[in-house]
Amino acid sequence: MYTLKEKEMIFVFTGPHGAGRKTVAEMSGSTLGLKQVISYTTRPQRPTEFDGQDYHFITSKQFADAQERNEFIEIGTINHHFYGIKSNDIQQMFLAGHNIYLILNRFGAATLKELYGDRVVRVFIYADRDILEKRMRESGDSEENIRLYLSHFEEEMAYREECEVSFENLDLAHTVFDLTKTLDETLGRNLVDLD
Repeated sequence: MYTLKEKEMIFVFTGPHGAGRKTVAEMSGSTLGLKQVISYTTRPQRPTEFDGQDYHFITSKQFADAQERNEFIEIGTINHHFYGIKSNDIQQMFLAGHNIYLILNRFGAATLKELYGDRVVRVFIYADRDILEKRMRESGDSEENIRLYLSHFEEEMAYREECEVSFENLDLAHTVFDLTKTLDETLGRNLVDLD
């Protein structure tokens, strides 16, 4: 496992499905010059997703082979599909001089916090249940998937108390503006001129 050097930080965006954590992470990360570490998954690629951008889509055999070689530092299962983060991907980003972010569920966020301690800042992005349901319907999620995601809503929301930073995402522009300022302060760079 890669040992983080002084000032190297990992930001982990988490929260319930439909809260906009991916969009918020990408916009904040782009503003702050953070690079995303992409997770690997065995679940089928959705029509709106791109391999290597949303996830690295791999077969169950490829995942099992990588697991056997101890390439993953974190593995999770959601709805019978495997997800994982490769230690080497994190190392390569830091060696290239970047602070990084990941988009993970609460289990993945907790694992990274255990591994890297105070070098991990968990950013919890949320909205209320009705808003999430509306967003999922608008994005074309099936009724079955909406039901599945919402069945974990209370557990997801309970994780907010453990996270270092949390923002309710009602207005994307305001959320990104406020969050970027907070993360910039965390990095101690004061690069973002928000006056």
